[in-house]
Amino acid sequence: MTSYVLLIECKTDVNLRTNGREFLIKKGIYAYVGSCGRSCSKRIIRHLNKNKNTYHWHIDYLTTVCEPMGVFVIKHVKEKELASLLSKSNACVEKFGSSDDKDVRSHLFIIGDLRELYLTICDKSGE
Repeated sequence: MTSYVLLIECKTDVNLRTNGREFLIKKGIYAYVGSCGRSCSKRIIRHLNKNKNTYHWHIDYLTTVCEPMGVFVIKHVKEKELASLLSKSNACVEKFGSSDDKDVRSHLFIIGDLRELYLTICDKSGE
């Protein structure tokens, strides 16, 4: 399985409503952890595109109101493992994108130090 970390910048505070949930997203930089199989490029392109006809995931809502900045693609590291790692050193938006992962509180993390995030990802991926 391939995982990815999508970097997103919210230039203002956003009150984000999804199907069944509401999230307060403060101004700042975020890292969203997801996974993709063989169609990884399609998944990432979907996240980078603001125009969506349907909304499948929480991240679909966020990427229409905040700006995607870039993506790290990490092969051979499971999504849950990567989210667990980021949860140790970053605050999160509770219950965002993690409905199928009971081991962590979120898959959306508030990033204070981009360099530290980069080093964490590189260390985990072995690159």
